Amino acid sequence: MANARREDLGRMLRSWRMARDPSQVPGTVRARGHRTYLTQLDMALLLGVSERWYRALEKGEDRRYGREMIAGVARILDLSPRQTAALHRGTGLEPPARRADDVAREPDPALVHLMREQRHVSYLCDQAWDVVDANTVAARHCPWLVRPGANVMAWAFSPEARYQLRDWEERWAGPLLTRLRLAWQRWPDNARLDEVVREVRAQPGVPALWDSRTPAPPEPSPADDVRPVFFPLVSPDPVDVRVLACGPYDDTTLRWHLVLPMDRTLRFP
Repeated sequence: MANARREDLGRMLRSWRMARDPSQVPGTVRARGHRTYLTQLDMALLLGVSERWYRALEKGEDRRYGREMIAGVARILDLSPRQTAALHRGTGLEPPARRADDVAREPDPALVHLMREQRHVSYLCDQAWDVVDANTVAARHCPWLVRPGANVMAWAFSPEARYQLRDWEERWAGPLLTRLRLAWQRWPDNARLDEVVREVRAQPGVPALWDSRTPAPPEPSPADDVRPVFFPLVSPDPVDVRVLACGPYDDTTLRWHLVLPMDRTLRFP
C-alpha cells in the first residue's frame, strides 16, 4: 500500500516523464505516434519491464524495484542529481555516491559573523527551512525573518508572502515547491520537515499546485534563476533578485542564503 511520500514521488516522476522529449531518448519507437512526451508503455519497453510494473512505480506502490531499473529511469528521463537521489531514496535504495549521514551542529561563529556583515538580505536556515539567524538588513526589509519560529517555506506559501514575492504563482510557487518536495524525499526522517510540508499544503491554493498533473518546468540554472521581490524601502517597483544558497563544505544541515539584486547599483538602507 502506498504512503504519502511514495505517492508524491510518483506524481513527481510522472511530471518528469511528461516533460521528457521522446526524440531525445535513444531507442524510442518512432512509429508509435508523434507525441511530445514519453508514455508509461514507452518507459516499460525501454526498461525491459511490464507496463504494469512501471505503472506501479508512478502510483507509489511499495515494491522491490531493482537498482538497475531505477538507474535506468534516471538515465532515460535525464534526471538531475537531486531528482535521481530522491528517486533512489523513495524506492528504498541508496543514492549513487551517498554521503555519510549529517549531524546537526551549531553554526560556525565565523559563518554567522560573515552572514551578518552582508549589505543585502542575508540569513541562515536548516534542512527544514527554519531560520537560524538573519542580519539587520533582513530584519529591516523582510521582518518576518526575525519573528520567533520563522520558517522560509511556511512564510513563502502564506497569503502574506504573495504581496512581497511578486508574480507569486508564476515565478515563485513552482520552483519553491519543487525544492520543498525534493528535500522531503531526501530527508524522510526529518520530523520537522514533515510538519513544514503539512503546513505548506494547508495554505490557500497550494493543494492544487501540489497535485497538479501539469509537467514541471525544468529547474533553471542558478545564473538564470531570477525573480521579482518588492522592497518598498529600496524601490517603488519590484526588484529582480537571485537567491544564492551556500553552505559549509560537505554539510547539508545548514544553508546560507543571500538575496542579491540584479541591479548592482541598488543599495539597501
